[in-house]
Amino acid sequence: MTAQPKLRILCLHGYRQCDQSFRQKTGSTRKLVKSLADFEFVNAPHSVAVDDHADSSRAWWFSNSEAMSFSSRESTEVSVGFEESVNTVLKFIEENGPFDGLMGFSQGASMVHLLLAKAQLGEIKLPGIKIAIFFSGFLSLSSKHDSLTSLRINNLPSLHVFGDADEIVARPKSEKLADQFDVETIRIAHDGGHLVPAMSKHKETIAGFLREQIDKNVLA
Repeated sequence: MTAQPKLRILCLHGYRQCDQSFRQKTGSTRKLVKSLADFEFVNAPHSVAVDDHADSSRAWWFSNSEAMSFSSRESTEVSVGFEESVNTVLKFIEENGPFDGLMGFSQGASMVHLLLAKAQLGEIKLPGIKIAIFFSGFLSLSSKHDSLTSLRINNLPSLHVFGDADEIVARPKSEKLADQFDVETIRIAHDGGHLVPAMSKHKETIAGFLREQIDKNVLA
């Protein structure tokens, strides 16, 4: 009997998280769709100097060059370390790919969007990437990313999950990110805050999203 094909999805953690902590926080969601997708996790290259646990507190870029910190709420003219993070993800894909999709949480979700925009502009290559999943996503407020955040992403199905009680990335910011995608944009709102929620009651939605991509021969 031929094994059912699965999607391979690369996951990008949020600010002050790491690959292992994000793996743990997505455990219940991954279990729901384990027959449809395998998930791998990449670590951001920049340490956040907040405590003695630099290995578990990472960033994709910094919006404040003096404090070497990040905020999703403040406009900035810098994106310190962003290009290094782009190269980190591309190297991981080259060494561990191919992948069929990207998934991100918070700053990681914003990073996923920026990577997709750079690929659409022809600045980088993301071979095989055909879907994207966002948890608590937002558009970068760095002016360095204006050419990327103003771009609509074409022909790439996406799933956007956000919380009505999210006090860090308010739902309208996640909705604004979703508006940048022009096809097959699925949105799931939950009652929680800034987290990857238990997705059990949304199992059929997320499973259906993944199954549809398999049926479209994403793996071909």
